[in-house]
Amino acid sequence: MRVVLDASAAITTVMSRAKARSFAEHLESADEVLAPDLFVAEVINTVWKYHQLENLGLDICDQWIDSAIHFIDTLVPCEQVHREAFLLARTTRRPTYDMFYLALARREDAAFLTADHALRREAERQGIRVAG
Repeated sequence: MRVVLDASAAITTVMSRAKARSFAEHLESADEVLAPDLFVAEVINTVWKYHQLENLGLDICDQWIDSAIHFIDTLVPCEQVHREAFLLARTTRRPTYDMFYLALARREDAAFLTADHALRREAERQGIRVAG
C-alpha cells in the first residue's frame, strides 16, 4: 500500500499524541510513503511554533523535524500536482496547501494519512481512501 502523509499526522506521530500508534503502524506497513515537498516547510513551521509558544528545546525540535522527514520515502515536487491542487482548492474552497496532499493521493491512488479531521472528511468526500 502507498500512503500520502501530511504534516499533521507526522507531527502527531513524533509527539506520541493520540493516534500516533495507529499512524506509525500505517507508516511501517506502507510500501512507500509520499508527500508533496511542501511537507518539509509545514513540519518545520509547526515545530517552530512549538519552540516559540512552548519553549520547546532545540534538541527536541531537531529530533522531531528529522523524525518527521525520515517517514517520507518520496518527496514529490509541488509543481507536479499544482494544477489538480488548484482545481481542488477552487471547488472545495479549502486552502491550496491542504489540496496538494489530496491531489497527490488521488494521482498516486494512495491512502491519505492526516490528523486534521476536516481535511479527512474532505478527502473522503473526494473519494480518496483515508488510512487510520
